[in-house]
Amino acid sequence: MTTRLTLQAGFGYAAVAPNIVWTDITRRVKLSADEGVSITRGAADELADIQTGTMTLDLDNDDGALTPGSAASPYYPWVRRNCPIRLISTILSDKNYLAQPGFEVSDNGWDAAPGLAPDSATIDTTHVRSGTYGFKIGWTGTGTGGVMQCPLYGLTIGVPYTASVYVWVPAGDPAVRLDIDGTTVGAASTLTGAFQRISVTWTTTAASHVLRITTTTTSPVVGDFVWMDEAQVEQGSTPTAWSSTPATHHPRFFGVVTSWPMGWEGLASTVTITASDMMKWLSRRPALGPMLVEEVQGDEAKLYYPLSEPESSTSGGDQSGYSRPSLTIQQAGVGGTLEFGTGTGPPSDELPAPTFTPVSSTAGKYLQCSISPMLTSSGSTGSPIPGDQVYEAWFSTSTSGRTIMTWSSGAPPAFDSGIRFLLESGTGKLQIVEFFSFGPTTITVATPNLADGQPHHLVWDEAGHDVWVDGVQYAVATSVWQDRLILTVGANEVGGSLWSGTISHVAAYVRNGGFPAISEIVEHYAAGMTGNSGESSWIRMYRLAGYAKIPGVTPQGSFSAVASQGTLGSSPLSHMRDVEKTENGRLFADRASAWLVFQSRTVRYNPASAVTLPYADLETPGVEVSDDDQKQVNLVVASRPGGATQRVRDPDSIALDGISEQQLDILKTTDAEVIDAATWLVIRYADPQPEIRQLPVQAATLSTATYRALLNADISTVFTVTGLPDEAISPTSTVLVEGYTERITQNQHLLDFHTSRADIGAVWVLDDPTYSVLGTTTRLAY
Repeated sequence: MTTRLTLQAGFGYAAVAPNIVWTDITRRVKLSADEGVSITRGAADELADIQTGTMTLDLDNDDGALTPGSAASPYYPWVRRNCPIRLISTILSDKNYLAQPGFEVSDNGWDAAPGLAPDSATIDTTHVRSGTYGFKIGWTGTGTGGVMQCPLYGLTIGVPYTASVYVWVPAGDPAVRLDIDGTTVGAASTLTGAFQRISVTWTTTAASHVLRITTTTTSPVVGDFVWMDEAQVEQGSTPTAWSSTPATHHPRFFGVVTSWPMGWEGLASTVTITASDMMKWLSRRPALGPMLVEEVQGDEAKLYYPLSEPESSTSGGDQSGYSRPSLTIQQAGVGGTLEFGTGTGPPSDELPAPTFTPVSSTAGKYLQCSISPMLTSSGSTGSPIPGDQVYEAWFSTSTSGRTIMTWSSGAPPAFDSGIRFLLESGTGKLQIVEFFSFGPTTITVATPNLADGQPHHLVWDEAGHDVWVDGVQYAVATSVWQDRLILTVGANEVGGSLWSGTISHVAAYVRNGGFPAISEIVEHYAAGMTGNSGESSWIRMYRLAGYAKIPGVTPQGSFSAVASQGTLGSSPLSHMRDVEKTENGRLFADRASAWLVFQSRTVRYNPASAVTLPYADLETPGVEVSDDDQKQVNLVVASRPGGATQRVRDPDSIALDGISEQQLDILKTTDAEVIDAATWLVIRYADPQPEIRQLPVQAATLSTATYRALLNADISTVFTVTGLPDEAISPTSTVLVEGYTERITQNQHLLDFHTSRADIGAVWVLDDPTYSVLGTTTRLAY
């Protein structure tokens, strides 16, 4: 068994960027019996919050390449804070460095090179050299037909390697060849209608390279194919007999460098870096705005006036980030008022809205601004900017026949053109008026009466010729427009048809390539009305992560609903902790990407052991059994937003040990769920049992299979420790991983796991021999 490290930096990229181009810096890692890599991850126990994971290591800087700010660095100016960094451990049990040598599983080990995707790529049974599957690639009709590639990790730097694969090319289809990093090119195939081994040999310059396959033709035609099987990457200058024994690649860390402190020991320059995982990103924003505001801004509104200014204001500012002029109060006729901060908008955000109170439809106040820069043309040239416009607004009124907003060209009235949104006089139905110098076109939409004093949400899609009111879609035969120079809120283009009521959250979007999706903008209705109350906790977690610009969340388990968080107001991490506590789950950073992982409580129900560790094989001191009241909870006072405050207790535990009370404030949607959550807490911790809380393991001394299983282990993985000494309660203990510290040095790999009892997640399974023992394992989960 051989284990090798690969360290890569994403110079010039953000950690959340797609398709980071990684630079290998493995040769700089100082790895000896005393120097190495240290990683922390997870929490001390299941009741503690999972903290930001860290990685520290020393890098050689004798050439100055990692000196921050040095123009002589080949990575200048990107040796800086927040540079993405990742560490991968590769374990060989034979000579083959590929994780899927025989293509028996579609594991995405081979993927399309960015911007060079072939027409198709999948496992296939048509032409197979060994096993059940080969890998079939269908070429496109452009370039060389596409490029498929496979990353290589854990290579020894400065020695020759050979990559090889058997290919089956149909008669008349183009020959194929392998290359390394797009530079070192192997000989092309020469046979058709039969398997032929092709290869490429190169000398490594890094611990990671990219193996690629493409054709020798410009261009193939759609319908040209190649099948691959029995792939191998090995040390040496010639391909040898194929080994089906795969390597495994184990991500150990993904995050950002927090600093590049550079110093000297004599004349030897060293950089000692500390990196943080993606949990760090969640605390960068000190406070979120209301959920509706975050949704509008997250969907990249190109113009956005929340109109939530306080009472003393005389104008409404743009919050899109494009620095558009403020909406200012205009007067029509004499009298009337427009008062900021006195009305209410959508109920969930609790923000104020301006109140429009005209004397009549022609006398009063409204808001107006010039749209600069314009949405779909560039400055004075009028050059089109690609994209389709979408408009959005919230409104409330008891008066029909008045205008919500108007988008117009700003020309003199006789030549003006634009689009106007209003409520039909008498019926309160939505009307859309497109007006031109030659006359208007009026569309009356079959909505309910919207002049009912309630908040309503309007979305209009230029390209789709649709309008949505309160989430309901209506087809409208509106035109496709270009520029609107003037935005008028609460009146028509000449200051008539004055609005009486409130208007807020006026926004405009330019859709390009399907983003933002209309469905996402329409969903702002749920955000504004209920704060998305009742949605799945993992969807809420994904939503909150998006506000922090985290690209995704991987859900694990089954999830329950959560209540509204419409007002928000704290950091993303704070609100995500509330969801995590409500779900009784675990949130942590992925080790391989910028995503987060969110586990529900069900992940820990009756968990199966992934690794069995004989006590004698741990080869480390420090294993001990703890029995204390650190986790004891025998009285819970629980509540939810808008619900009852309820109390759950264990009288036997209180009588024996006194009161250990905990306040539980969670985002459940019913009082019954609150009781369930509180009861589950008391059942598990009223009388906490002895447990192993620390499990250190010298992993590199174990078998290959066990070592790999330990490297795959993460938060909520279960271990079984066997052969405990005679003084233990029992010879076997099953523990659940809560976190770990990791120390990798030359020929040593210490994993010190923080653990808890796995059996506290045991729940009743009907007729199960283990989980249906009356009075012992017949505990109901919630």
